[in-house]
Amino acid sequence: MTKRNKEILALISVLIVLAVAAYIFLTEKPAERTDSTTAEKTRPAVPGPKEITIRNVTKEAIPYSLKPNGSTAEPVEKSLAVGAVVRIPATQTMVITYKKWGRDVTYSLSPGRPYSFRSDSDDNIDIWLGSHGLEDAEDLAPFVPTPMEVVEKMLELAKVTKNDVVYDIGCGDGRIVISAAEKYGARGVGIDIDPARIQESKENAKKAGVEKLVKFRLEDATKTDISQATVVTIYLLPESNELLRPKFEKELKPGTPVVSHNYIIPGWEDKEAGFLSIKDQDGTEHSIFLYRR
Repeated sequence: MTKRNKEILALISVLIVLAVAAYIFLTEKPAERTDSTTAEKTRPAVPGPKEITIRNVTKEAIPYSLKPNGSTAEPVEKSLAVGAVVRIPATQTMVITYKKWGRDVTYSLSPGRPYSFRSDSDDNIDIWLGSHGLEDAEDLAPFVPTPMEVVEKMLELAKVTKNDVVYDIGCGDGRIVISAAEKYGARGVGIDIDPARIQESKENAKKAGVEKLVKFRLEDATKTDISQATVVTIYLLPESNELLRPKFEKELKPGTPVVSHNYIIPGWEDKEAGFLSIKDQDGTEHSIFLYRR
């Protein structure tokens, strides 16, 4: 091969390499970008094993102080804005101090647990063990299971039948929709933002043999579609009921029963269609309110 031919062959090789590189550059799918704002909004508020989260679901900023349990150091003064979630690195119990009834009260916070500042039934600020799954989702109530005696009366008051679709907002361990499926053959949808509660609900439905009749959604109840509900059950706090009321009015069909355990739906006084007061096996009295959309 002559020197001239070798130069031509080398040039052709270079051109082929450049052509391949250009093809890859022009046809390669751009790497997907992570929107940090979106990622932050949907970040789980459930803390890690060495972390505590506190969420403020009241209508005012909450001043508080925090220090490790047993520490002689001065507590750190902080304030939690309305709707905010604070993440606290913690390998031991932390002691939080805040105002209740106009005086300082303290509460112990455990690593790996979520907590929420909220108003109690007397409109006093208090801290509760939380039940929240996403930072951009409403935390409507702490998880407190409804006694089975109350569950049964709630379903009776709503006159549930096999033709109903029962939506339980803040479904917890799924007992209300599972009971509706077991006793009446009704279909059901449980909605909760706590992943642990949704998993527990699915396991309970399988144990009861009604997993084909019920579904559980890990969603924010203020955003999920409830228009298919023929019965709605809730065990939330009054401010949460008030928050959901416009949603009920917009999405539920007229006449749809809404059954609330213990708390009224503010603004729906003219829609109240029934009331029961019963005691559970421990003697605790419970109120059940029936409304009709």
